[in-house]
Amino acid sequence: MSSPPPLDEDRQRVARLLRLILVSGLVICALGGLVHVLALDAAGLIVFIYPPVFLAFVALLLLLARGHVRAVGVGLLLLVWAAVVVSALSDGGLRGPAISGLILVVVGATLLFSRRIVLLALALCFATLVVLLALDLGGLLPAPSTPDTPGQAFLARAIHLIGAGMFLVLAVRNLQEARQRAHAGEGRAEQLLREATSARHYADNVLASMAESLVVIDGAGAIETVNKATLELLGYEAAALIGRPYTLLLPDFGTHPADRGAQQEASERAYHHRDGHTVPILLTRSPLQGERGAGSVCVASDITRLKAAEHELREAKKAAEEASLAKSRFLANMSHELRTPLNAVIGYAEMLLEEAGERGLDGSADELRKIQFAGKNLLGLISDILDLSKIEAGRMDIHMETFDVADMIETVLGTVRPMLDRNGNQIVVTCPSSIGFIHADLTKIRQILLNLLSNAAKFTDRGVIQLTVARLVGRVQFTVTDDGIGMTQAQVAQLFQAFSQGDTSTARRFGGTGLGLAITRAFTDMLGGSIDVQSRLGAGSTFTVRLPFVDPLELSMSKRPSSFKPARDRR
Repeated sequence: MSSPPPLDEDRQRVARLLRLILVSGLVICALGGLVHVLALDAAGLIVFIYPPVFLAFVALLLLLARGHVRAVGVGLLLLVWAAVVVSALSDGGLRGPAISGLILVVVGATLLFSRRIVLLALALCFATLVVLLALDLGGLLPAPSTPDTPGQAFLARAIHLIGAGMFLVLAVRNLQEARQRAHAGEGRAEQLLREATSARHYADNVLASMAESLVVIDGAGAIETVNKATLELLGYEAAALIGRPYTLLLPDFGTHPADRGAQQEASERAYHHRDGHTVPILLTRSPLQGERGAGSVCVASDITRLKAAEHELREAKKAAEEASLAKSRFLANMSHELRTPLNAVIGYAEMLLEEAGERGLDGSADELRKIQFAGKNLLGLISDILDLSKIEAGRMDIHMETFDVADMIETVLGTVRPMLDRNGNQIVVTCPSSIGFIHADLTKIRQILLNLLSNAAKFTDRGVIQLTVARLVGRVQFTVTDDGIGMTQAQVAQLFQAFSQGDTSTARRFGGTGLGLAITRAFTDMLGGSIDVQSRLGAGSTFTVRLPFVDPLELSMSKRPSSFKPARDRR
């Protein structure tokens, strides 16, 4: 037999009644049988009813312990009915003392089951009476087996009285419990009503205090609920919106691509104000299951100020870009205007320096060297400004060519060596011959190395500067390492910003404009490479530049026809 489902409250109540009835029935059956045997000398066939009834009560108790409440209740009613019918057939039918026990079947059904079972029990008992009447009228009933003695009558009436009294007590108790349950149910209902009312007031307060607009619509698109923020945002009264279509506020609702699904992510839309102007909003829609079917909760945030700020930022950005472009154009033009006379000054200084050397005017030669040095520094500064202006204006071009890396490094060292000697620095170069030729922008790579080596020479005093060239997979790497003054992490963070140096003391002590590394980063990005820096204050710095490596041989082979073969491969 399968285990029954868990007992609910009503089934637990019926189980308690059944347990009490069965235990009481066991006691009554045992006492009745004992009295019948001892006091009445076991007269009549009815004495044989007690043992099977007793065993049946025990079996029903065991079945009830396993939770089969309904089966036990039906079995109990049928057992009582069968015991009454057997007693009536053996002891006088309708005239016998046992027939009145049918009332216990009806009372038990009333206590244990629903109205339908009670009606069935009534029908069964009435049918039993009809059958017994027919048997009595037809003379088919057997003669009574139990003698009609006062003791026998007393025992039968006592059993009926105890049974009826027990059922009456149970009925009264059941009514009292039902009344208590009804009272508790009323109290619980009042509590639930208070909680529901409190929850409703809380929800209303939450909706009223929301800064965002909230609109609840039903499945047909009609407005069901609006909060205070919606009314203040759009200038409506609540009565003018409830029941109206949502398209009154959002005209493109249902036709907008974002409205196709049940849920809508945040998107920019526009509500219509009561006076006709549009209100930009950020709308989010979520599904809601209501009494009228599937609806939606629409939450909107007013982004009028945000859109105005966005427009102002866009205009400010446009003005800043125009100003930056105008500045870059101005600097480019001025740089060209300044370079022409500077080149003339440097040229005349070199001519006068040669003439002073020929005439032996050593004092004048020193002054002319100062003019030449100052002119070249100023020309370098103007060239940096011109390069930066071209980069910002988008006018810097890339010119690819094939060159020998070793020759390029020799040229860079020849240019930077005077700066190295000025501070007493040594340079160590590591450039494997296997690197050979590459195809890249010679001018920009040379400028990158010049800027890095110039910085290393400027910020290192009587130290060692290392330049290492290495070939990686698809990359060529240049590493410049010095043991100079180093930098803090805060200085490293602003290292590649134009016109920026470590701090004001560094600028006063070592000079410079802060353009070299900014141009270096820009050139590296233009060439598709990267630049990294590692530095520690007082322990020097390491700059690593990685650029794409293009083998000139592979490049030339890729430009030849597919049918071309080198001479050594032709057989």
